[in-house]
Order: sequence, then structure tokens, then C-alpha cells
Amino acid sequence: MIDIEKKSLDDKITAAQQSEQRSKSIILALRKIMQQMDYHSRRLNKCYGLTVPQIVCLYEIYENGKMTISALSKKIYLSMSTIVGVIDRLEEKQFVNRTRDIQDRRIIYIDITEKGKEFVSAAPYLLHNRLNDNLQVLTVEEQIALANSINVLVELLRDI
Repeated sequence: MIDIEKKSLDDKITAAQQSEQRSKSIILALRKIMQQMDYHSRRLNKCYGLTVPQIVCLYEIYENGKMTISALSKKIYLSMSTIVGVIDRLEEKQFVNRTRDIQDRRIIYIDITEKGKEFVSAAPYLLHNRLNDNLQVLTVEEQIALANSINVLVELLRDI
């Protein structure tokens, strides 16, 4: 009887250790992803003078036309305060301009300028385009499973 209880306890410790090891592996993978994102962002900034969030904002405005800062914030999942800073810098570089709504002056629209359009049309091959190309080695089912797993992880991280 004692041997069975001891084995059961050993199994629990082993299971707990395995669970901790899996968690560490996931955290390490996330760190590697963040490192790659940071490297890509620094490279784009060095080559083109724009950060990834700035380029993503430009693409979004280019593809969808004039929009409010809050609409842009929701589309690209960045906070309003981050978007305001990004738009400030894009406006300084004359890639976008702000215009107030005629009927409600509190509403401010962001629109891409000709200079911004020229940049987007000649823009660097963004990370998501490269990732899309690289994902083609996976089957559709594997791509779906990967996307689902990442979305589960995003939800789990929200609760931390």
C-alpha cells in the first residue's frame, strides 16, 4: 500500500515537473518571437526611418482610406495613446494628415498623403508577408491549428 502511494506521489511530481518544463518552453519560444520581432523592427527603422507600428498604420490607412484614430486603434490592436504618438510622427514626416470633421469638430480623421502612398507602394516586404510565405510549407490544417493555438495563448496571457 505504501509503495502505491509513493509511486502515485512520484507520478504527480513528475507530472508537475513536466508541466513546468512545458511552460518554460512556451515562455522561451515567446521570447524568441519577441526577439525576432524586435530585430525586424530595428532593421526596418534603420533602413526606412519608420517603425513597424508606423508602417502598419500607413498600410491600414492606405488600404482602408480615411479613418479616425479610434477606428485605426481597433483595426491594428494598439492603444489609443500609442496610435496618437505613431500618427504624430507620421504627420511630422508628411506621410499622413489630420482633418477635423466638418459637423463634429471633436472627430479627427487620419488620411494618407501622396508621400505616404508612394512609400507604401515601394514599401519593404513586411514581416507578415514573409511569414505568410514561410507558412506555405505547412498544410492548411497545420496553419489553422497554429493560429488557433496562438489565439488560445493570447487569451491565456490576458488573464495574467
